[in-house]
Amino acid sequence: MLAVVVTIESHPDKIEDLVAALQDNAAHSRLEPECLKWEWSQHVEDPTRFAIYELYVSQEAFAAHKASAHFASWVEASGPCIKAKTAGQYVLREPDPRPVPAGA
Repeated sequence: MLAVVVTIESHPDKIEDLVAALQDNAAHSRLEPECLKWEWSQHVEDPTRFAIYELYVSQEAFAAHKASAHFASWVEASGPCIKAKTAGQYVLREPDPRPVPAGA
């Protein structure tokens, strides 16, 4: 499995636009059959900072995600909002075996 971790710093006046872009990307990404998890978070103390955590069955599945129309829409919508971004791909070594509670 491939984990993708992205951190984003938004321009302060673009936070709501970035949130809308994140929500749209999440909704579409979660429909991809080989995307196992797609979560995003907003920093507790600094509302301009965000983190995305994605989990795919393979690098090919992530490549398909990046080739999708909704990913192109994400890039277009989020680009003007992003002040700084870092991303990394990781091989999942030890998945958490606990089930995620409903609504968590």
